[in-house]
Amino acid sequence: MKNNPTLEKIKAALKIAEIEFLEKKAANNETLILSDKDGNIVEIPAKELLKKRNL
Repeated sequence: MKNNPTLEKIKAALKIAEIEFLEKKAANNETLILSDKDGNIVEIPAKELLKKRNL
């Protein structure tokens, strides 16, 4: 399944959608509810996630 063009297009589109989603949330100073590595529910500002994603 290596180099499947359709799969690569889907992955690229998902990355773009994730960035756009975080940018919109960050622009409105919103937070996201996620779980950490231990399964605990945490609330994280979208701006913080966007910064981490851009590293």
